[in-house]
Amino acid sequence: MEPLETQGRVQHQHVGSKGSPTGSRNLHVVLDFDGTLVDPNVAIVLVEEFAENGQAIAHEIDALLHAGKIGLREAWQRQAAILPGDRIDEMARFVRERVPLRRGAREFLELAGHHGVPVTVVSGGLEFYIREVLDRENLDLPIRSDRLVVEPDGRVRVLHPYGHPTCRLCGICKAAIVDGHAPSRTVFVADGSTDRYGAEAADIVFARRRLLDYCRTVGIPCYPFDDFLPVTDQFRQWLEEGADLPPVRHRGRSDSLCPISQWLAESTAL
Repeated sequence: MEPLETQGRVQHQHVGSKGSPTGSRNLHVVLDFDGTLVDPNVAIVLVEEFAENGQAIAHEIDALLHAGKIGLREAWQRQAAILPGDRIDEMARFVRERVPLRRGAREFLELAGHHGVPVTVVSGGLEFYIREVLDRENLDLPIRSDRLVVEPDGRVRVLHPYGHPTCRLCGICKAAIVDGHAPSRTVFVADGSTDRYGAEAADIVFARRRLLDYCRTVGIPCYPFDDFLPVTDQFRQWLEEGADLPPVRHRGRSDSLCPISQWLAESTAL
């Protein structure tokens, strides 16, 4: 079945039960970008390629971030400080030419689009390089991410338009965005340890790499994946074969550092 398209772009619309066997099942997909929708962590790749001594600095920042010694905001402050502001266009071309979608991602997005399941890209990365990939692939998806600006003196600064008003753990508050799609059941698809708060807030989780380890450690039910083939297969069972969705779970964690997750733990207790 062909995906819904407008001028060649894959769009995600509510087609309802008449447009497909079971409709959208009231699902909303929140999709991570770096290491999930695309293969690499683009932020690390850009620092490696375009910053002086970038490889060593990128991996030092990444290690500190995933060890919990710094947060995403500080990580971006450190990375932005060494990215050359006069090479942003070159970085954009680099991403467009060299960053592939993860295997099976397009097929998954076409399936979701056909059944009217909304998909939002939610990333702690930067909008300019996310948009390069989506435009290249003709994917018309909303983006919630941090943004890069170049000051008149050439310095690079990262803005956090979707951050929490008081919490400074993350640049973008994935937990708030995940929770903000109620009454839809939110499906969170992600890979990193920095995605843990989004997973804590989600109704349904697909996880790989560090996020999979975290979910297994703390007991968050999740579907493991590497490429998108098992994700697509599971959605096809839900959307076309009428398979039962997972039971409603108690979202949030009372011991989380995330205030949204703490609030959910108190308010959604079964």
